[in-house]
Amino acid sequence: MHLEHPRLPAPRRRNRTEKPAGSDLQARHDRAAALARGFEAAGDKVAAERFYQQADHFRRLLNGKTSQPGTAVI
Repeated sequence: MHLEHPRLPAPRRRNRTEKPAGSDLQARHDRAAALARGFEAAGDKVAAERFYQQADHFRRLLNGKTSQPGTAVI
């Protein structure tokens, strides 16, 4: 009787070392803002706030206003 199981293939992993291009960030911002407005219109305030925060994150990346670790934001 053969008790060994065939080895499962390793899961594919995305390379996340590259930063998204500016147009990709703009598309992500627009999508998050649209989802936020949709959830707000549907009455789901929690989901709307989540997507508003995501949109704000992408807007900050687009504007280049991310702070470096260890620096103070005034």
